[in-house]
Amino acid sequence: MHDKNIRLGAFLALAIAGAAWPSPGLAQDNSSAPPPPVSGPGLLVTPTYVVLDNHTRSEALLLSNRGNAPETYRITIVNRLQKPDGQLVEADKPVAGEGFASTIVRYAPREVVLAPDKPQTVRLLLQMPASLPDGEYRSHILFQQIPTVTASEPGAEVAPGISVTIRAVFGITIPLIVRKGTLAATASLSDLHVIRLAGDQPGLAFHLNRSGSRSLHGDLLAQVDGSLAGQLRNVNVFLSTPYRELVIPLDWKGELKGHHISVQFAEGEAIPGPASATQTLSP
Repeated sequence: MHDKNIRLGAFLALAIAGAAWPSPGLAQDNSSAPPPPVSGPGLLVTPTYVVLDNHTRSEALLLSNRGNAPETYRITIVNRLQKPDGQLVEADKPVAGEGFASTIVRYAPREVVLAPDKPQTVRLLLQMPASLPDGEYRSHILFQQIPTVTASEPGAEVAPGISVTIRAVFGITIPLIVRKGTLAATASLSDLHVIRLAGDQPGLAFHLNRSGSRSLHGDLLAQVDGSLAGQLRNVNVFLSTPYRELVIPLDWKGELKGHHISVQFAEGEAIPGPASATQTLSP
């Protein structure tokens, strides 16, 4: 080990597509518009939400490098469960009523070297056995950056003759959903109340509840006295949780007391049997 450098990579960031991150801006698109590409440092992925079934058995993902140098990405399909706060955690087995899509979807390539401004395609193919029970099967596609470490890169010396270089390894995940049979979902909103965020910005906290045999995927809009005041786009409630705990920051000055507040959830029209829900509040 003497006179040798040991260089280690560490996970420092992971961007999760489909999680509902609060957006301070106002909605510019309706809920039927396609979601924007998901991006990490240098990587752009589109589409950001994949659904395969008997009618759509394949999909092509477009990867683009927005950086100035070539980057290498490893592509894997991982299994994760969603918690009520939206966090996705690794899982060995699905919850009751849900399955994993990792064993019935094939993809290629498994690794890509992306040159700047030269997009590449990753192809997905559904191989669904006829004997597969009806239901929804979900996994996530992980695009993980493979950092380039050069021999001349300096490291921190931790012992005589041993140095360690810690590199950030970035990744992006997007949901991969397979549906078989006639599935349905119902949405409802509950526990709506006003909170105060950083800088005394008002916000709305609430639960988006899901029931049925499939997950929810849609947009949330908040209105004050009929005017748009906040939004969350591309919100998912997967089958591993019955509800999501959400907060919409409001673009509103002053007190909300005495004003009519409403929150609406709606799935896109392209989803068969789209779910929707509304709750109002007059604080």
